[in-house]
Amino acid sequence: MPRFESIPVLLLPVLITLFLLTPALAAETNLTTVRFAVSGRTASDWPLLVGKDKKLFQKNGVYLEDIVIPGGPNMVRAVISNTVPMGRINPDRTIEAAERGAKVKIISGDMQKIPYDFMARPEIKSGAELRGKLIGVDSLTGGTTFMLQEVAQKAYGLSDKDYKLLVVGTSPERYAALKGGSVQATFMGPPFNLRARKDGFTKLTTFHEHLGPVQFVATFAHEDYLKSNRLDVVKFVKAMIESTRWLYDTKNKEEALAIYMKYLKATRDAAETDYRYLVEEFKPWPNDGAINKQAIAKTMELRVKAGKYEPNKVPSYAQYVDFSIVEEAQRQLGAK
Repeated sequence: MPRFESIPVLLLPVLITLFLLTPALAAETNLTTVRFAVSGRTASDWPLLVGKDKKLFQKNGVYLEDIVIPGGPNMVRAVISNTVPMGRINPDRTIEAAERGAKVKIISGDMQKIPYDFMARPEIKSGAELRGKLIGVDSLTGGTTFMLQEVAQKAYGLSDKDYKLLVVGTSPERYAALKGGSVQATFMGPPFNLRARKDGFTKLTTFHEHLGPVQFVATFAHEDYLKSNRLDVVKFVKAMIESTRWLYDTKNKEEALAIYMKYLKATRDAAETDYRYLVEEFKPWPNDGAINKQAIAKTMELRVKAGKYEPNKVPSYAQYVDFSIVEEAQRQLGAK
């Protein structure tokens, strides 16, 4: 069975510091602490931020310690090593880790539509002009890169041989790379795609237009943690469902905008723009916490196109998912 790298040395001081702070914080609440990894702070975290601010995790019986670990590979290493036992990421990475022997399971859906725009430098006016250009990505392989390649092919007839990829990081880093000119095009979600449009960069297309529903983000966890802390994981998922429903309730709009501005250090104008797009129109977050079967089937389809499986040997996505956690959370919330 292949072995995985440990957490990069540079991350250890940060993680250790965060862990040392945990007992004091948890003691204030007398609740079990759930450590949860996120890759950064963007508008896609809005339901999580609602849960933190409205204390919905405490209401459901757990204390959330969300830890920012930049970069998908670093986050996967943190979870498969059980250093941070849960996180949220594109499910392709979880599936890849499981197929290499990691003890991880997808447990709930976070985003079932991808709110990414394909953006380019102002001098590039169409996707056809991307031939020979450098495109910023977060990794050379993985879910979002597979999505980019399919969008480029469907929208502009470009194969992965027609352009070059440069790993520059997550949405904030990709936006900075585009602005600085180190890449000619990239993809990003709110609020960075909206900032890029205001800054005069060219919006080539949207990912959703060409991909349809795709499981963009899902929560995953170490299997040992699921076995020993199942009740706490269910409580966490319940809180996320309640947070998402609270965010979608229009009577909470003003509070939701305030939470966005508080945690993302954004202006009211930016908060209102993202609210209109994400909460009122696009609605990428499932309000029941479920993995969208059509969307995760698309994830597997992209893996097939990327050459991950031999013909007629494509596994079922179900083997990578523990559906029982969400089902129990839904039952406790009154679902029939």
